[in-house]
Amino acid sequence: MSAATGSTDSTGRTLRLAGKELREILRDRRTVMTLVLMPLLVYPVLGVMMRKGLLNSVSLNPQARVHVCLQTEADAQIFTRQLSEADQAWQLLHPDRPSLFADDTDDQLPPQFAPDHSNQLKFSLYVLETVPDEDLRGADAESDNASARSLEREIEAGRADLAVRLRPVDHVSDADRRGVPFLKWQLITAAGSVTGAKGADVISEVLRAKNDLWTAEVLESHHLTTEQPAAVIVTEVRSQQAGHSPFVTFIPLVLVLMTMTGAVYPAIDLTAGERERGTMEILVAAPVSRMTVLAGKFVAVLTVALLTAMMNLISMFITLFALGLEGSLLGQLTFTMIVQVVVLMVVFAAFFSAVLLSITSVARSFKEAQAYLVPLMLISLTPGIFSLMPDLEISGLLAVTPLVNTVLMGRDLLLGNVSVLMFAIVLISTALYGVLALSLAARIFGSDSVLYGSAGSWAELFRRPKTVTSVASPAVSLSCLAVVFSLFIVVGSVPARLPVSLTGQLLASAVTSILLFAGIPLLAAVSQKVSLQPGFALNRPPWTAVIAAILLGVSVWPFVYELEVSLLTSDRIEYLKELFESFELNLKAVPLSVRLLSLAIVPAVCEELFFRGFLQNSIRRQTGAALSIVAAAVLFGLFHVIVKDALLFERLIPSTLMGLILGTVFERARSVIPGMLLHVLHNGFLVAVSAYEDELQQLGIGVSEHQHLPTTWLLTATVPVMIAARLLWHTSSANQTSTNHKVSSDSTS
Repeated sequence: MSAATGSTDSTGRTLRLAGKELREILRDRRTVMTLVLMPLLVYPVLGVMMRKGLLNSVSLNPQARVHVCLQTEADAQIFTRQLSEADQAWQLLHPDRPSLFADDTDDQLPPQFAPDHSNQLKFSLYVLETVPDEDLRGADAESDNASARSLEREIEAGRADLAVRLRPVDHVSDADRRGVPFLKWQLITAAGSVTGAKGADVISEVLRAKNDLWTAEVLESHHLTTEQPAAVIVTEVRSQQAGHSPFVTFIPLVLVLMTMTGAVYPAIDLTAGERERGTMEILVAAPVSRMTVLAGKFVAVLTVALLTAMMNLISMFITLFALGLEGSLLGQLTFTMIVQVVVLMVVFAAFFSAVLLSITSVARSFKEAQAYLVPLMLISLTPGIFSLMPDLEISGLLAVTPLVNTVLMGRDLLLGNVSVLMFAIVLISTALYGVLALSLAARIFGSDSVLYGSAGSWAELFRRPKTVTSVASPAVSLSCLAVVFSLFIVVGSVPARLPVSLTGQLLASAVTSILLFAGIPLLAAVSQKVSLQPGFALNRPPWTAVIAAILLGVSVWPFVYELEVSLLTSDRIEYLKELFESFELNLKAVPLSVRLLSLAIVPAVCEELFFRGFLQNSIRRQTGAALSIVAAAVLFGLFHVIVKDALLFERLIPSTLMGLILGTVFERARSVIPGMLLHVLHNGFLVAVSAYEDELQQLGIGVSEHQHLPTTWLLTATVPVMIAARLLWHTSSANQTSTNHKVSSDSTS
């Protein structure tokens, strides 16, 4: 039977097993309640709470009503008339902006005080002299201060949001008045009153417009310039988060918690529940591998988690639209935003399903599994609550912090304020954590002590293997990949922020590469008793592979460079110019030897040691050659997309192509050394091209301007590439012959 046929049969068995488990789960009423009833109850109640209480405590309702108190009926008439004139002046000075007053003010106001635009405040007036005397008991009886204290008492008692006192200005001559009454407006508000302060601000703004208009008319009548010596123009740019409640972070947190809740019961029932019922041994004894059984259970748990997430998303959007809260809590709702939210929830559901299986596989009973998961839920709730902190922006560290990254990214998605770089980091890191958790679940699930209920399963999980292995298992290498990626995001940009020269920063970057791509896999290999020479493929390579690597190292880079240039548009080139100029990197001030060491030699050697010697070598242990080459190449390409604080997608295909070439050389040579040599030469040529940029420009080759290379270069480079391909083919045949001869000798002996 071929490998493809075996893989198809295994996939079919996994799906059939997942279907059986899923049917049993959906028959349980507890699952149906979590899947259907909880979303239908939680979000309407949550929406009503937000609408009635939470949102009102955050900001003033744009249709708020301001209760205004005046001393006399005459003051009330002056107040309405003057504000009407002031509002008209404000409209003249700001024709592109709506009125500051609502159009459904009280009947006490005259008709002209009802502008056409209605997106701001409503005023309710009442006159103090019409209030019964018993309501003013305790007011000071002194004639000079009685009226003053009575207005303040209305504010102190909370009966009014704003009190207005109007006093005429007597010292202005009639000639200066020009028929305009001069009044001094005293606006009295309660300390801490949002409504009163908003009303006072609006009144002050329209009165200021009236004053400015009157001043301009007086200046023009005297043939004086209306230009001001210190004119100020304030331009308001609407923030992407402006107008939205900070409680929008609460929505993705609830989504995450509900998704977690939906996966809890199926994970317990399919592992600890079956072990308690005594059906686990029967299932494992079936003619399928334990990994197939675990994969089927994972698919079933993931399906329930995704169904729960979808039900929660649908219920959330329906509730927000039904209550009219989408404008206050969400950004502009688009199909792209919905797809991004769904993708985020799918990746998170896969991650948490794997985490649950890795924990519940240890438990020997339903009750014990619940005891394990209660602390897990509490631990998961802590970073979720932490993410509710106001003004918390997602960054490199938070983007790789489980649960926090999902909640914060969900908030940014709902607000339409998404960083593509952060979104990619969140997805990749969460997916890698899911692979790590699933690898732990596989190790636990295959343990006899867990299967048959003996003690000490957690100790066995973290205990070093008793025997030395030649190659790391995929679980170990993928777990190492998750750790390397997270640290790469967090500490990868640290060297550029050190208060040292650019030379020192480049050397620090080289040290970081050694620690991440060499130190961490070496530490993992030692802890798991992996033999270093075969575990990292540090074998002596065939001479044909070495020659092929040298030829490819000096001839492949023009094709990789040309592919990257072909993917760039003119707008993207301008963006890259601005981006690299913002980095302020004067590489010409750094000695060429330092540049070659830090940008070519160290990264090439360390990356090959990790991606090919450790990772591809490990994946090759469980899969075929083609899959291991492609998997390592894609991961290699993803690492090269992230450059400092930017995401350069145009580097994905060229870097992946380079990873495919390096992976093929590794597969043919069965040694990591030729790939290191190829990678060093490739990087070295690119560094040298950058170092001799001026000389190349004199020849009409503007590499820094992302221009295409001369056709003669590409044609010349084709010759060594073809020779290298022939040598690699010969290397593969020689290795196959050597392997067959070794197998024949072993069988004879």
